[in-house]
Amino acid sequence: MTDPRLEDHAIGVELQITELVERIERARVQGRLDRVRELQPQLESLQDDLARTAESMAAEHWGRAEIHLPKIA
Repeated sequence: MTDPRLEDHAIGVELQITELVERIERARVQGRLDRVRELQPQLESLQDDLARTAESMAAEHWGRAEIHLPKIA
């Protein structure tokens, strides 16, 4: 089972990404390209954070996996 704190963090980051993408799209539609450029690094940072969190969750999951190989006679 994955650490619930990591799962909560991932969900929180996903929500922040969703909100930020909406803000970027709104700025783009309004022609506020300076605002888009300002928000883009924040989006990239959140995406990196989510990727690191996913890697941590995967490592935690795989760290407990057991591998059973058939015996070769």
